[in-house]
Amino acid sequence: MNRMQRFYTMLGWIAVLYMLLMFIYPVLKVVITSVWVNGQFTFDNYKTIFSTAIYRQVLVKTLWISIVSTFITLIIGYALANFIAKRPAKKQGFWLMIVIASMFMSLTVRLFGWMIVLGEKGPIIQLFRLLFGEKQELTLMFSSVAVIIGIVHFVLPFVVLNIYTTLKKIEPSLSEASIMLGASPMRTFWKVIFPLSLPGVYAGASLAFSLAASTFLVPTILGGPKDSLMSNLAYNSTITVGNMGLGSAISFVLLIIIVAVLMGLSALERRGHHASESR
Repeated sequence: MNRMQRFYTMLGWIAVLYMLLMFIYPVLKVVITSVWVNGQFTFDNYKTIFSTAIYRQVLVKTLWISIVSTFITLIIGYALANFIAKRPAKKQGFWLMIVIASMFMSLTVRLFGWMIVLGEKGPIIQLFRLLFGEKQELTLMFSSVAVIIGIVHFVLPFVVLNIYTTLKKIEPSLSEASIMLGASPMRTFWKVIFPLSLPGVYAGASLAFSLAASTFLVPTILGGPKDSLMSNLAYNSTITVGNMGLGSAISFVLLIIIVAVLMGLSALERRGHHASESR
């Protein structure tokens, strides 16, 4: 092994050590804290989560809001990514900058902006009252709708970038050949473009779901008392109540859910890849 190979090997071990310290150790610490209570090994914290109605409701709500937010983000994100990918090469950078510009601003500031837009004096409520009359009630702030809107706004740039990158790798000649053989543009999209862009869709879905399920700030600012997610429960249990064991258990359950969904999406991607290769 020459000097350069030893150098790269050393860098690899440094990266492994970094991962152990920054990821593996915190997760192990969370697991140990969740099952080691008052000097005894117990699963009482996990029993509390799954046997208490309020915790089960928040768990279901977290899954529901995460899935809905991910689905909406994928639809909007795919449309935006497809639009940008079809622009002239010189203009694509401009459109990408518009999409990712919000990432340069603090999420807190962006959510405060949504509070103005969705509030009683905001343009949406005012337009609704103008169209349907003052007596018609519409409440957007401090609701699940506001939380979903905030999450979609938060994760959309990540989804667009993933799908856009995949679309750019698709050869334009494939679409041209499909149309020349008599396929309509719609059929070409569903039979050629969309299947080839699925890796980007799965990657975007993975990011969107993991960010949506673990977000803390969005439901805190835009949601109401009934719109708390698992991350909010973990924070309240740990910081407000001071129950480190229960907060750790909630965090670990959330982590397991996210990992399970990511593994499921990865399995779907591999199955789709094998199916396309066998054709």
